[in-house]
Amino acid sequence: MKSRFYDRQHIKAIPIADYLHACGIEPAKRYNGYALYHAPYREDSNASLKVDFRQNLWHDYGTSQGGSIIDLVMRIRGCSAYEAIAYLAEGKATTLAPFPFHREARIEQKRKEQRPSNTRRILSISEELPLHLQNYLREVRKIDLAVASPYLRHVRYEVGGREYSAIGFPNRAGGYELRDDKTFKGTIAPKNISLIQGNTSETYCLFEGFMDFLSYLTMKGKNEFAPCLILNSASNIHRAVAYLYENGIDSVRAFLDNDEAGRKALQSLRSAGIKTEDMSRHYARYKDLNEYHVAQRTGQKQVIPPRKRGLGR
Repeated sequence: MKSRFYDRQHIKAIPIADYLHACGIEPAKRYNGYALYHAPYREDSNASLKVDFRQNLWHDYGTSQGGSIIDLVMRIRGCSAYEAIAYLAEGKATTLAPFPFHREARIEQKRKEQRPSNTRRILSISEELPLHLQNYLREVRKIDLAVASPYLRHVRYEVGGREYSAIGFPNRAGGYELRDDKTFKGTIAPKNISLIQGNTSETYCLFEGFMDFLSYLTMKGKNEFAPCLILNSASNIHRAVAYLYENGIDSVRAFLDNDEAGRKALQSLRSAGIKTEDMSRHYARYKDLNEYHVAQRTGQKQVIPPRKRGLGR
């Protein structure tokens, strides 16, 4: 008879939630069928570790890693698969005392404290964008400032003793997504999704970045639009799912990027039971909605009728 030690399927059936509980690790947020944890093997203020109770699998949205309980033990204990299986086979996985995996995190934190600060510190926030940033939005991104300006801020900030200026797009946690008129893309923490309430009862629209959201507003050509969620990063998809669950929203129209991150985010929505209309099919030859929008505006100056193109209702 095969010994329990080598029975991987038996090992993988050990509930991840029970294992974490035995380690003194509790969910930051619990939902129907899954929970979000602060990843115990790294600094994680956002509770990015999802544990699916039904499938007994985990996924770290911050690092794009995941797998079975064996993979999680390997990640936490820094051991091989053989060692993780042996450890779990001892039958102690749900009767453990918390072990000192926080030691490495404390060492890394101390190292960071000794490094020169790269933290962005806000100097001022104003509603009026300077001319060079207005020109960038209007001429490069083809954004209509008449509809976009209410959602944008001019953020002056300092990092490493130097001052900078950028377009700021606020998120629901008090942080800002930043863009300048060149190639800089950054964030003033905390990182989070953004919510725009809209003024119609249409299906929620979900965007990967705020330039896509602003493109959507410009293409609509009017001030009436559906409620919108902006991820501000594909890695924030779990926050969007949590918001949709909490507010009883069971369907969205997803304007995600045509890349691997966008496809994974789309799959995450559908795996979570959210009825998702994939709008990226309407701009399949382009990286994202803004790139499509710029191409359309470059070719013809008038507003593209959203209904005709399938990008609005």
